[in-house]
Amino acid sequence: MPNRFIFSLRFSTKVFLKLVMLALAMILFMTLFRMNLYFLSVFHATAEVAFTEVLQSFVAGIRFDILIFGFLFIPLYFLLLIQAVSERWPRGMFVFYKTYFTVVWFLICAMSFVDFFYFARFGRRMRFEEYMSWSPQVFLEQAQALQPNQTWIFLVITVLLFSLGYMLIKSLKFGEWKDEYSPQRGTNVETVLRLVLPLLLIVLAARGTVEPHHLALEHSEVSSNKAINEMALNAVWCFDK
Repeated sequence: MPNRFIFSLRFSTKVFLKLVMLALAMILFMTLFRMNLYFLSVFHATAEVAFTEVLQSFVAGIRFDILIFGFLFIPLYFLLLIQAVSERWPRGMFVFYKTYFTVVWFLICAMSFVDFFYFARFGRRMRFEEYMSWSPQVFLEQAQALQPNQTWIFLVITVLLFSLGYMLIKSLKFGEWKDEYSPQRGTNVETVLRLVLPLLLIVLAARGTVEPHHLALEHSEVSSNKAINEMALNAVWCFDK
């Protein structure tokens, strides 16, 4: 009979894949944030920029968004590994995973919202220094410098995308690990793949590239236009810069 560990390990892979699918949906939503930033703030000032450069900026942006989730998945990988090895899958941990992503998604949405008004005024993303000097008064001044429709459109988009993300999180169902029971014996190859492959994917995502140097600011420089380059970044990545 196969031992219980392989069942637990298979279930950990199942949970991991569900969380990955959730992360991919959030990356899509972050791309929609970037698209709204482009049409509401960048487009009118970059009409002369070639479409290929705009497209390259969006592609680079996806890489920066994936990088964020690569780092976010590092603690999740080890938590899932501990659960797989211990063969313990309490419902409280599933609540934790949902809460983790809810907090993460709220912060991403909040930072993207605040960053939009700074970007619209200065043509660049906020950095750590700007976040530390941020205040509601500064925010109001930046918002008042925009057309009212710009503010309302981005506010509605932010609320909508946060709500969609929250609904996806809430709808997550992980099942029971004992459902993975099967007469099929696990092999050493299967065990190694289930342990190592997720970690390799996370490391690759967190690095953002297979090149010797990890993803950095220069990877966003796809155009001679600074706003197009800055658009490729995201508020979370810029927070500690």
